[in-house]
Amino acid sequence: MGFWWWLAVAVTLVAITIGAIDYWRIGHVPKDFHPRPGQAITTVPTLFIHGYSGNRYSFGHMLGRLHREGIAQKAMVITVNRRGQLHTQGRLENTQNPMIQVIFKRSRENLVTELAWLHQIMVLLHHSGVRQVNLVGHSMGAIVAMLAALQLPAKDVPIIAKIVTIAGPFNDIELGKDSDEILVYDWGPRGPFRKAPIYHYIAEKAHDLPSDVQILNIAGDIFTIPTRHDDGVISVQSAFALRWLLPSAGVNYQEVLIRGVGAAHSLLHENKLVDQNVIRFLFT
Repeated sequence: MGFWWWLAVAVTLVAITIGAIDYWRIGHVPKDFHPRPGQAITTVPTLFIHGYSGNRYSFGHMLGRLHREGIAQKAMVITVNRRGQLHTQGRLENTQNPMIQVIFKRSRENLVTELAWLHQIMVLLHHSGVRQVNLVGHSMGAIVAMLAALQLPAKDVPIIAKIVTIAGPFNDIELGKDSDEILVYDWGPRGPFRKAPIYHYIAEKAHDLPSDVQILNIAGDIFTIPTRHDDGVISVQSAFALRWLLPSAGVNYQEVLIRGVGAAHSLLHENKLVDQNVIRFLFT
């Protein structure tokens, strides 16, 4: 691991330290929200789903930034405790561009379990009158968001309107815990030369996605080695492997590549360029 990787780790630690000082903004729901002049407003909630080993810090700073800048309101925190029970803070009534932070206390669970937890949350929201949601997922959370659009039953859950996937391992063997080796399945004219099981599954189900769903896929490239393209954990080839599946299925699909030190895997949700693209996609 080179200099840039260690620099990214150092910046992450600084961000976590700042987050510890601003604990109330990270783990709780702020009382006041003042939308900036001219900000487009909707009542559609956006759920933020962290990755493997994630916690309140994983998306906490991003939600805090968007809230303080008057873009979107951090309206709720929904925590799934270690027994799989839901605990909610905040409310959705009379909120503007509401954001919901989802926190799994057992943060190293498998995809099936996390998808079941997200299903519980979606049913709860539907019973509360929510008919449409957006999903934002980082790393393994990106896979959970995609599987939600592919697998969750249409009954008793809100419609998924937009999805933002950040550093998703869409053509990777290891979908959770980071491995020492960064898996790279290179592309050919028709897609990846080799396909991981999760990629095969998405390929089989891609045409089941609602035709009106919109997906923004964000990946990082820290350029530690000129011939390699990855965020230190996930290769660009894995994150952007969806480009061979979704457009051909009729899905409105967009990609954004973030470059430089701030594009490290654990820094993408702290990157202002990522903020700008999320804002453009969801809140304008």
